[in-house]
Amino acid sequence: MRRPAALADRGRRAWRSLRWFARELSGESAYDKYLAHHAREHPGEAPLTARQFWRQRADEQERTPQARCC
Repeated sequence: MRRPAALADRGRRAWRSLRWFARELSGESAYDKYLAHHAREHPGEAPLTARQFWRQRADEQERTPQARCC
């Protein structure tokens, strides 16, 4: 009976790993990292909203283009 539970556990771990990898690769986790950094380094200050963060990030990439496909 333990076999299905162990298989399900391995499936969940694999899914979490794949999700983490995809979020890191796509940059989706950047806002979460920003929030953690902001809370640690600037306590008491309001962080940027997600919309403000992504707009600022896009503006920065336009100002200083680095290696990218387009």
